[in-house]
Amino acid sequence: MFQNLAWLKQIVSDPERPVVFIFAGKAHPADEPGQAMIRRIAEVANMPEFMGHILLVEGYDLRLARRLVSGVDVWLNNPVYPLEASGTSGMKAGINGVLNLSVLDGWWAEGYKPGKENENGWAIKPTSSAYDHGVDESRRDYEEARTLYELLQDKVAPLYYDRGPMGYSPGWVGMSKRSIASITQEFNSARMVGEYVSKYYQPAAKQWHRYSETGFTAARQLAEWKTRVRTAWPRVSLRRIDDTQRRIDFGSGVRFGVAVRLDGLVPSDVTVELLFSRPNTNSQSRPPRPYRMEYQGPEQDGESLFTLELTPEVCGKIEYRLRVYPHHEMLTHPFEMGMMVWL
Repeated sequence: MFQNLAWLKQIVSDPERPVVFIFAGKAHPADEPGQAMIRRIAEVANMPEFMGHILLVEGYDLRLARRLVSGVDVWLNNPVYPLEASGTSGMKAGINGVLNLSVLDGWWAEGYKPGKENENGWAIKPTSSAYDHGVDESRRDYEEARTLYELLQDKVAPLYYDRGPMGYSPGWVGMSKRSIASITQEFNSARMVGEYVSKYYQPAAKQWHRYSETGFTAARQLAEWKTRVRTAWPRVSLRRIDDTQRRIDFGSGVRFGVAVRLDGLVPSDVTVELLFSRPNTNSQSRPPRPYRMEYQGPEQDGESLFTLELTPEVCGKIEYRLRVYPHHEMLTHPFEMGMMVWL
């Protein structure tokens, strides 16, 4: 936010549309970067040009937090993407009609509704290339700060001060109502508890029953299998046995084949997959799509043959990788063993 103080001064000191920022919070005694950030806020707040426009409220506690989430006009949250864990304060503010202005991270990546008819706040699109293509942190901060300034100057302040004969902004009230309607129904305790139950507690209970049946026989069998896999895994390897094709016509199929050296394991102990994706994927892209390869029989030298017939559904540049990892129907998660061999 303090990337360009000259620009920030223009925004906050506009005689027709002034802006006030209120900061409140505490840093952990061991959080030196957090303490430095608070010192920087206090330093800027004490500059003559920002007096009365940037306020640092001391004594942050639940009482003050309750007043903030229900009494401010805009909830500004600009975390470093993708480090935001959740952002529950923004949810509470939105339920109270406060408009969110946040980086598309944490809950706001799901809660933000773009489009003139549905918009319920404003979004700072993260400079994801900073994490995928080597753009340095200063460039990331510059780009995201510029977006923040432009939103404040061109969207937030004009809408707030676009007051009609009744003394308030109809557009602002309309967006606040959309905020309440869109956020309350999706971000609430009922959904939270329901998803914890359906996604975590019920699967955990089901897994416990599977392990404990017949005197924990299944659990003992799984433990023995894990020991056998850990012993053999350092010697597991993959080898391509098909002819690599660099170009195919759209709609044509391609056959993949790999020989897997299991060295004491059996084919049912592993899953062999092809991961299909676009080149240069990043955190904003669709995840690679896995295709399971089928076991065809033994190969020479004790290897096992796995194949896949695939007709790509897309055209253009595509890429793929092959991998093998342990598989057992009693595992809680497919990657629970933390073992994988790539080709």
